[in-house]
Amino acid sequence: MRYDRYRFSFPGWIAILAIWVIVVTAFSWFFYHSFWVAVFLGPFFPLYFREVKKECIQRRKWKLKSQFADALQGVSTALQSGNSMENAFRKVYSEMKSIYGKEADIVKEFYVIVKGIDNNITIETMISDFAARSQIEEIEDFSDIFIVGKRTGGNMRDMISVCCKTITEQIEIQREFRVLLASKQLELRIMCLVPFGMLLYIGTMSKGYFNALYGSLSGKIIMTGCLIAYIAACLWGRSIIEKTKN
Repeated sequence: MRYDRYRFSFPGWIAILAIWVIVVTAFSWFFYHSFWVAVFLGPFFPLYFREVKKECIQRRKWKLKSQFADALQGVSTALQSGNSMENAFRKVYSEMKSIYGKEADIVKEFYVIVKGIDNNITIETMISDFAARSQIEEIEDFSDIFIVGKRTGGNMRDMISVCCKTITEQIEIQREFRVLLASKQLELRIMCLVPFGMLLYIGTMSKGYFNALYGSLSGKIIMTGCLIAYIAACLWGRSIIEKTKN
């Protein structure tokens, strides 16, 4: 399983299409008072789908990264308790399955590792494959350290313990940062909804206030400019948050 790809289920596709229809319908009505405009916005669906897919991939990677930190802590604890490397991974697989359920990505990955061990495949080979497919920096770093430790015959218990502590601290910092960033993302979403609220309020309280904009060619041109400016502002705010996150 590659984590730089994402395959939507049938209900997922239905949900994406439903949200897209709602969004383009809202844009058509609020900016043009015509549902027919939604037809002309249809070709932009691939751009919307690409952003949704990108966000799903990022969310899945972050979830896997958090689960991996817990799994690595379990491996380190098992090794410090005197378990062999193979038994440590077997033990952590059972623990992760009881905590996250058998459908969790980290459980599936540890299942592959345990099955590989049973089939006489080296652990470093399995971890290297996992790191390559995950494309997550912390997992790739652990894979490199693990492989070097195995090849040089180092003290794997101490190396994994230090590695676990470092990676766990990094992920904890990222967790705290994401909590702070979540408030900014909420503020951005609210700001993106404010113009619709204003148009709805004014249009409801003052009937015919926007007739000049919706009923003339010059008005439609102005509203098109407002629509472009609105989308550009939302994308700009989103790009700022993405740069801050990275």
